[in-house]
Amino acid sequence: MSVKISYDELGALYTNLLATQTEFESASQRRSDLSSDIGTPYGRGELRERTENFESRWDDRRNKLNEGLKAVTEQAKAVLEGFGDFDTEMAAEMAAQMQEVD
Repeated sequence: MSVKISYDELGALYTNLLATQTEFESASQRRSDLSSDIGTPYGRGELRERTENFESRWDDRRNKLNEGLKAVTEQAKAVLEGFGDFDTEMAAEMAAQMQEVD
């Protein structure tokens, strides 16, 4: 059984995973922006309280998702580095064999 993986696509996957991880990490920092943007329309704070409650619950879920995302990102990085190392080693081996033939 063979596996075909495009090195470029694997690199793009890793880049996208890092971007998603960064977005998840910065999202919780923006939660206070949402509350302040809502303010107290018509002098009432119920909407603001509900968004704060939602954001608090979502922070917990986002943190759990981000932990899993970090693990996937690390695995993608390991595969990417493994392919890169293998490619470099094979290129060096082939170059050495070509020099022996000459």
